[in-house]
Amino acid sequence: MTTQDVALHLNTVHILVHIASSSNSKCTRLVRQGAPHALLRSVAATSRVRPLLEELCLHQHLLLIKLATKEKKLALKARLCGVVTVTLDLAKQCINNIDLSSPLLQVLKIYATNHSNSLSLVKNGVLNLIERYFSMYGKQNIAVFRYALELYTQVLAIRANAVKAAANGATRRMLDLFNYWTDLDKLHKFVHIRKSILNSIKHLVGNESGRKSLIKCDGISILYATAKQSDEMKQEIQRNCSTHTSSDFKLRVTVNTQDIYKKTDTTNPNGKAIDNLALTCSQIIRKSMPKVCLPIPSLHGPVYFDESSLDPTDPYLLQEYKEDGYEDEDEAPAEEVPLTLTNVEDFLKFFPELTDYQNNKVILDQLSEYRKEFITLVPQTPSNSQNELSDERSDTGPISVIVKPVLQNGSSQSIRSQSSPKSSGSDPLRKISNSCDPNLPPRSVTSKRSFRNVKSVTNSLSNMSLGDSPVLTASYSPPPAKAVKHFAKVAAPDMYSHRPPHYLEQLYDPIQSVQRTLMLLDIARAVHPETLINRIAYDQDELVKTEEQINHALSNIKWDPALRRCKILPSIPQTRLNADPPLDVLSQHMNEENSTGTVNIPILQFESRHECGNLRKAIQVRIFEYDLVLNSDIGSTRHHQWFYFEVHNMVADFPYRFNIINCEKSCSSFTQGMQPLLYSAHDALTNGTGWQRCGKRICYYKNNFVRKATEDTGRASAAQNMHTLTFTICFPHSHDTCYIAYHYPYSYSSLQAHLLEVQHLHGISSVLRRQTLCTSIGGNPVDLLTITQFSPSHNKSSANSINDREYVVLSARVHPGESNSSWIMKGVINFLISDSEKAQQLRNKFVFKIIPMLNPDGVINGSHRCSLLGVDMNRQWINPHPNLYPTLYHTKGVIQLLVALGKRPVLYCDFHGHSRKKNVFMYGNITQPADNATVKLLPTILDIHAPAFSFSNCCFTVEKSRESTARVALWRQFGITRSYTLESSYCGADQGLYKGCQLGTQHLEEMGAKFCEGILIMSSADQPCCLSDETDEDEDSYFSSDSDDSEDDDDSSAE
Repeated sequence: MTTQDVALHLNTVHILVHIASSSNSKCTRLVRQGAPHALLRSVAATSRVRPLLEELCLHQHLLLIKLATKEKKLALKARLCGVVTVTLDLAKQCINNIDLSSPLLQVLKIYATNHSNSLSLVKNGVLNLIERYFSMYGKQNIAVFRYALELYTQVLAIRANAVKAAANGATRRMLDLFNYWTDLDKLHKFVHIRKSILNSIKHLVGNESGRKSLIKCDGISILYATAKQSDEMKQEIQRNCSTHTSSDFKLRVTVNTQDIYKKTDTTNPNGKAIDNLALTCSQIIRKSMPKVCLPIPSLHGPVYFDESSLDPTDPYLLQEYKEDGYEDEDEAPAEEVPLTLTNVEDFLKFFPELTDYQNNKVILDQLSEYRKEFITLVPQTPSNSQNELSDERSDTGPISVIVKPVLQNGSSQSIRSQSSPKSSGSDPLRKISNSCDPNLPPRSVTSKRSFRNVKSVTNSLSNMSLGDSPVLTASYSPPPAKAVKHFAKVAAPDMYSHRPPHYLEQLYDPIQSVQRTLMLLDIARAVHPETLINRIAYDQDELVKTEEQINHALSNIKWDPALRRCKILPSIPQTRLNADPPLDVLSQHMNEENSTGTVNIPILQFESRHECGNLRKAIQVRIFEYDLVLNSDIGSTRHHQWFYFEVHNMVADFPYRFNIINCEKSCSSFTQGMQPLLYSAHDALTNGTGWQRCGKRICYYKNNFVRKATEDTGRASAAQNMHTLTFTICFPHSHDTCYIAYHYPYSYSSLQAHLLEVQHLHGISSVLRRQTLCTSIGGNPVDLLTITQFSPSHNKSSANSINDREYVVLSARVHPGESNSSWIMKGVINFLISDSEKAQQLRNKFVFKIIPMLNPDGVINGSHRCSLLGVDMNRQWINPHPNLYPTLYHTKGVIQLLVALGKRPVLYCDFHGHSRKKNVFMYGNITQPADNATVKLLPTILDIHAPAFSFSNCCFTVEKSRESTARVALWRQFGITRSYTLESSYCGADQGLYKGCQLGTQHLEEMGAKFCEGILIMSSADQPCCLSDETDEDEDSYFSSDSDDSEDDDDSSAE
């Protein structure tokens, strides 16, 4: 290359740099004209010229930096042109040239964004080159040093490069470099340099060798000291990390409670940069800290079902039952099986309204036609002809399902008796149906599928009475709820009930810096273990070992004629760790200081052995801080979400921090403004206050605990990380009895009390029939409500004959922890039995079949998602086993009888709760364009009519993972077009009238009432002629949520 050529090239590059720097549009035009490719070829040619043309190389790489902002594939093109190693060689040659080193390092950083380029650079020695830059450039030339750091961080972003660097001792060298700049940066002028070093360390500790090296070099203490430089960190740590002796029972500490929630104003102009530095330090420490097992002896709860209790000779049970049945929202669906033909005639007893037929011959004819049609549609395959549609049985004999709660000490107590030998002519399904009587003790039955031969239908119907399952009257006394574990008391919210507040509770507005602060306090445990107390305040595992007998019965529900309400009274002696003081003592503020100016802070006392309770262990970590461990679902080792426990022995107005350390989900509504709930027994007795949202400094983050118990073998580092939910509560009264819950509890006893109160309403027998659908495997009766206008309506012209009415089937609480679904169902029931005009129209047009609680065993025992077998029941709808899932089996039997009678339900809806989304919304099934309008009609009506409902959150796709849910299975098997899941947020609303507010029980009950009104509007849209002339209204009035009638109905239903 001649001198004239060099000058020409140099002038050309000068002009291109000027053009690219002038505007973004001109730079984009250069990229489109192919300037990057031509420039890369020019760089390769220039590198071969000797001596090196440094000025030309400088401007060529400056132009590459400009073009890289618009050319996203520059790194790929550089590799294809072979320029990556050329630039690396130039950087090695020009290490002493300060002016040329800066653009070369920047271009190498751009090249390193490509995975293959990054691996190639490390292979060709870029790590050694960067360390040479570190040793040559420091405070003398900060710009070059910073570019070298940024290149180092980019190269280490590839895990293979980070592993190689950590193995060569890069972690120690970077820590030394960080210490050097920390000592040098007393005035915080080089925070950006320290931040770049921390980013490199963050990549290095992404592998095990880097983490071990950091711990060996005492890097946690070094980074912890840096994180404390934030002013907020200093105050928080000073407030919490005072030294104590764990032998003291009553701790003495001086606390200023006025500034516990106050945000500190930093006077340091670099305060924000320092806070970011502290955040990065805490992230590195959390990633590097050793994994710790949960402080529990086993992942199973202290009481669970024994897997060996199921007979191993039954292939169906072996296929269905899983001891650790974890069904995630994205699990694989159960294998779809053909629709089985059950003895639908056995379910006639659940239709008291069918007594209006002239005789049973009508039913016989319809069922016979259904049988013929069914046999035509479902051919008898070898599998179902032998095992399902035939009377032939295998020689394996009867199989008993014996469910035992297994205690940690090895003892067990059977809650189900052995089945007697099978007698000739016995019918398993009739045995199950007879066991619906709540007065009979629960007993095991044969597990073989109970299907009869088609020939026996006529004889069965002719000998069957429609009154086999009596309708429960107001004189019915609900049996006590039965649990599989010991219960010590009846919770105060069940005894004193709940009254919602008369105001909207706003969503909590979290402070961004709080999570970093609280995470650093967790880190302080490892750095300053001498400041921890680590006293066990509650241990259910130990309590189970000391229990002489298990109290299964919890409460008695009694009707009080004087108060005209039901009372939930204890049926067992109430045991407490400490008795509550009298009310006059409860109302006193016991924040008494002694002569030294300190306060005696007693340890909190916990209890969760009550209905719906869930707390396994409580550990006092610091004076006002407690680690809490939740029980897994019975029969499972997962599903740690629902919590509900009692706290007492507190001191008023002091900030107590609670850390639930074994949460599983990676995200939570607590990060979106949700707050836990607090119930004060003192306030409930004095002024009737119920559950209230509470808690400040709410955070949800990953911790260093893993899903592994202390007695389990294996590496803790290989186990799944848990998450911490932390919140701070100031209790309103000293020595009060308070309850803390995930969401508004709605227990099985509360349901029984509500239904008993409903049965005592005047004239209720004309609109409601209550029956026992079946008995759960835990021995608890499952209610079935039939709501319609049994007696003639006052407005006879608008009343259809019961035979001509359509059916609506509603269910709730298949997942025990979704208590919001029960509150919506309560609103549905209250509205349907009310005297409002719209409720009367609904009763005249429809027959409502309601199963308000599908999984009472899980509700009673404080589970979140599973049944007593540890299985998600909402994944068992395709072919539910009558012995394992009797509620699902009988619910499908009721629906199948309706289909057999030609009365396919016009709507089915299963009520649920959602832990991630806000608002109330629905899931439906649309696979054909013809169903679009039909399925979306009800959600569209609710979106207009119900304040909490959001159509934008609805989804109508049928996912493969949902095939075995109630919504999809009943839609596919019975052809129910309007088969929905109604989801309600635990959190609140982000649209509509309740935007920015948390959803309370009054809003959930209102949603139930609006749901019923939506059904009425939907029916008028489907069949407008069904409305009589006397009650006919403009359809637009139904969509208006501002009408006076609608508001009156809402108020009455809420009561």
